[in-house]
Amino acid sequence: MKEIEGGITAPLGFKSCGVHCGIKKNKLDLALIYSRFPSIAAGMFTTNKVKAAPVIVSQRKLRRGSIRAIVVNSGNANACTGKRGIDDANRMCEITAQELGITSEEVLVASTGIIGEYLPMNKIEEGIKLAAKSLSSTGSKMSAEAITTTDKLIKEIAVETDISGQGKKKVKIGGIAKGSGMIAPNLATMLCFITTDACITEDALKESLQKAVNFSFNQISVDGDMSTNDTVIIMANGEAGNKKIKTWRKKPTLRVKDENFEKFSEALCYICTYLAKMIVRDGEGATKMFEIKVEGAPFPKDARRIARAVATSNLVKTAIAGASPNWGRIMAAAGSAHSKLKPDRIELFVGDLLVVKNGQAVEGLSVSRLKEILAKDDIRIVIRLNQGNCMATFWGCDLTEKYVKINKRYI
Repeated sequence: MKEIEGGITAPLGFKSCGVHCGIKKNKLDLALIYSRFPSIAAGMFTTNKVKAAPVIVSQRKLRRGSIRAIVVNSGNANACTGKRGIDDANRMCEITAQELGITSEEVLVASTGIIGEYLPMNKIEEGIKLAAKSLSSTGSKMSAEAITTTDKLIKEIAVETDISGQGKKKVKIGGIAKGSGMIAPNLATMLCFITTDACITEDALKESLQKAVNFSFNQISVDGDMSTNDTVIIMANGEAGNKKIKTWRKKPTLRVKDENFEKFSEALCYICTYLAKMIVRDGEGATKMFEIKVEGAPFPKDARRIARAVATSNLVKTAIAGASPNWGRIMAAAGSAHSKLKPDRIELFVGDLLVVKNGQAVEGLSVSRLKEILAKDDIRIVIRLNQGNCMATFWGCDLTEKYVKINKRYI
C-alpha cells in the first residue's frame, strides 16, 4: 500500500468538483461526486436522535440499490426543517439526476452548517447545474474545500494497494472529509466521502467500512458534542477489474477470511484514520493534538471506555492547552469511565516520562520535564492498567479560549 495523489478522483471512473452557489458569501459551498459506472455503496450516519433531512434521505436510498453520485452543500445543515427539509433534500437528488442523466434513486445527499434554516433552493439548483458541467477527474481538492465549514485544513488522501488473484490488480481508494467542531465519538460533526475502484461484494464493503470507522472516526474527540448530520459514505464501482473481494473464501473443509478483504480493509482503515487525525488536528481553536492509548485492559470495552473518558475530558484538554503538569486530571478521568479498573496497578506515561506507578506519583518526578513534554504540538499519553491484554487508542485536541470565541459567534 502506498499514498498517491488525486483524492477521491484517484480511483478509476470517478469525477468530482466544488463550486460556489451563494450559500456562503465567497467560498466554495457545493460539491458533486460522480461515478461513470454504477457503484455499490455503504454508509454510516449520526447516532443522534435528531437527524438532518439529508441523513434520513440517504439512509433510505442506501437500502435500495446502486449509487452513481453524491451531492453535498455546506453552510446550511438542512436539519430541524421538517417535511420541507425532506422535500428539499429529495429535490437536490432530483436535480442532480436530471443534470447527469441518471435516476434520482442513484443520488445520495449530504449537508453541513447552520441548524434550523431552510435551504436556499434557487441558489442550490443553479449550483448543481454548474457542478454537473464542472466535473473533473482532478476535482478532488475543490470538492474537499466545498464541504468545509469552520475547517482551516483541506482534508483529502488516496492510496493504492495490490489485490492478488489471476494477475495482481492495483486497487485505489480515495477520501475527503470535513470537521473541526462538534466532534465526539460515535461519529462526529463530520462528513466523509470515500471512493474506490475495487470490485467487492456489498457485504464485504459494509463490514470493511464499519471496521474502519470504529477504529478512526469513532475514536476522536474535539469537544464531545454530537451533530445531526454526521455522514460517512463509500462508493465502489469495480473498475479496477480485480477478482471480487469477499469477506470469506471457501476452503475444502472450512471458511477463512479472504486475504484480499484484509488488504482492502487495511487500506480503508488507513484512509479513515488519516482523515480522522486531520479532523482532530484541525479542531476549532486547537493548538495541540494528543493520543490516549490504554493498554493492559481486561476487556476491549474497558480500554475503549477509559480512553474515551480521558480524551473527552474538558479538564484534561484544558490542562494540555496550558501545558499544566496536573496529571491527576488524567487519573480522575480514567476512573470515571465505569470500567473494571484497579487503581493501584496503573502506570501512566506522558511522552516517555513515567508519571505514575502503582497508582501513585513516581518519586522524584520532574515537573519541569513534564511541562516540557506537554508544551509540544503532539503529545502521547499511555495508561497501563496491568489487568489484561486489551488496548484502545483515542485522539483528541486541546480546548482553548479560541474555541469559545469561534462558537459564540457561529451563526
